[in-house]
Parts: sequence; structure tokens; C-alpha cells
Amino acid sequence: MKRYDKIILLLLLVVFAVGIFLTARNALSTYVTFADAQATSRAVQVKGVAIEGTVEELGPEKYAFDMKDNNDEIVRVVANGEVPANLFEAESVVVKGKYQDSEFIAQNILVKCPSKYEAEEHPEEINKE
Repeated sequence: MKRYDKIILLLLLVVFAVGIFLTARNALSTYVTFADAQATSRAVQVKGVAIEGTVEELGPEKYAFDMKDNNDEIVRVVANGEVPANLFEAESVVVKGKYQDSEFIAQNILVKCPSKYEAEEHPEEINKE
């Protein structure tokens, strides 16, 4: 292998390794509170509950709602797109984005609903051995 080929191969490996590192770091990010989100300039994930009756249409494909995080802090969340149908029935809501001024600007919203597939009680006539 020529020296030029080795340098190109090494550069490709470095770029690939950096890409994997950045992807893994974003995928494994933990939930923070709104207070922590306000203290950083990078995108974070905040877990909480959407407060019913607070949704406000801000224009075409843009809306806002109030959300309470795990520390009971309430912050206005602004997002693009359509309001998720089950936003206020959700068990929890995860918003990923950045704090800007006094609002949290959400890039992604994940609505976590309770499972429909919870185990039911077995009838007493069924014996397990």
C-alpha cells in the first residue's frame, strides 16, 4: 500500500470514529430538568407532562404548550408541525431542543403513552405448573 493510500484510509477511519461517537453521545443523552436546559447551550432532552388546556396555535405548522418537568417547573414549549393527537393523554412527554429566552424550543417531541399490552390477571381455573 502506498503512503498516500494509508493516509486516506486513516482519515476515513478517524471521520467514521468521530461520527459514531457523536451519534452515540446524542442517542445516550439523559433527561434533564428545565433548569439544567437553561444552563446549557446544547440540545437536551426534558421529560415531563404536558399541561392540558395550554396549547396555543402560533401560526401554520407552529404551536406552543406548557409542560411541567420532573422538578415541577412549568415552561412554555414551542414546536413546529402539528400538535400530537395524544399530547395531553400521555403518560409522559419528552421534548428535545434548546432553551431560548424564556421558552424551550423543541426540535422533536416524543409522546409516551401507557402500554395497551399489559398483562391481565389469569383466571383462577388455569393452573400453572
